[in-house]
Amino acid sequence: EQYRTLMEPPEKFHDGFNWKTVIGAFFLGFIMMPGTMYLTLVVGIGGSMSQAARWMTIVLFAEIARRSLKDLKMQEIYILYFMAGLMVGAPNQFQGLLWYQFLVRSEFSQAMGIAQEIPKWVAPSAEQIEENGRTFFTMSWLPPILFTSFALLISKVDHYGLGYVLYRLTSDVEKLPFPMAPVAASGITALANTKDRSQSWRWRCFSIGGVIGMTFGAVYIGIPAATGAILAKPIQLIPIPWVDLTPALGTYLKAAPLNLSFDIGLIFLGMVIPFWAVIGGVLGVICTMVANPLLYNAGILSNWQPQMNVIDTLFINKIDFYLSFEVGLTVAIALISLGKVFKAFFDVVTQRRGGRHGASAAGNCWHAHQGWMEAARNQQH
Repeated sequence: EQYRTLMEPPEKFHDGFNWKTVIGAFFLGFIMMPGTMYLTLVVGIGGSMSQAARWMTIVLFAEIARRSLKDLKMQEIYILYFMAGLMVGAPNQFQGLLWYQFLVRSEFSQAMGIAQEIPKWVAPSAEQIEENGRTFFTMSWLPPILFTSFALLISKVDHYGLGYVLYRLTSDVEKLPFPMAPVAASGITALANTKDRSQSWRWRCFSIGGVIGMTFGAVYIGIPAATGAILAKPIQLIPIPWVDLTPALGTYLKAAPLNLSFDIGLIFLGMVIPFWAVIGGVLGVICTMVANPLLYNAGILSNWQPQMNVIDTLFINKIDFYLSFEVGLTVAIALISLGKVFKAFFDVVTQRRGGRHGASAAGNCWHAHQGWMEAARNQQH
């Protein structure tokens, strides 16, 4: 209830799609998307960068509008925020083309025989890429581009189809809270209501968070990027992307992956999501650290080797046990859910028949029909 009352729904809805938001979409496509793809491939912070690109676009357009003696409406800011999510999320599909062209040309993957086994609908061969040059506008790249476009289309259909159904189910029927939704809504309100004195605290909080993020980004990304251009090895005051503790603890915690990430976004995320969700995550980590050594000693996680890093440990453990465990858990949850649905259905049928025991066949049919009609009216109501 506390999460639901942070942002009250408006009394009146307005249209926010206009030429301002169209210009913002082009800005996202030509400026923000390449930057997001580059940072994701270099330092692996695409998720954080996508959020930064959203708010950077909104702040930039809000300041341009303010200096033009105009203000962006809350609806226009939300449209920019929504389109920024779409534009920044799309590179997750197409940046794979950049990764695959690197993979097929990598000396390591070629020596391991991986590059030669990559199919043509994923990436052309290294010889074709070298012959065509640094461009995707060739016939050899047409199958991968078509396959990626088809996958993107399917994901959007799934997002706007099943995703919307599940949203209505969890939000309107079960009335579950969405902890991160008030955060985004409060940020939009802070940028839209800059002249409202009663809402000035939102802008102050937004500014403080922005300064903290820029300071962290300058240390986390800026220093390695600047020093890497002039030195053989960049200076990293904060490890990128994490500190891997798995090899050091492998002697004591067999097959237990453990790493420490210094992404400040995850720290702030832990301050926003519900307390018991954080506790659940901690318990999940503890259970994994206890269960994995037991599974290793039982011979189930047999492919794990000491000194493996966290990525190799996760991959090997999933192949040995967790993939089949997740499949079985999913099937069990589906069967239990279907069992409850069918049980409720048969209970209603049995109740209807038991209440009319001894009546004639015609009477039973008539009463059953009336009962189902009444149930249908109640369900519709």
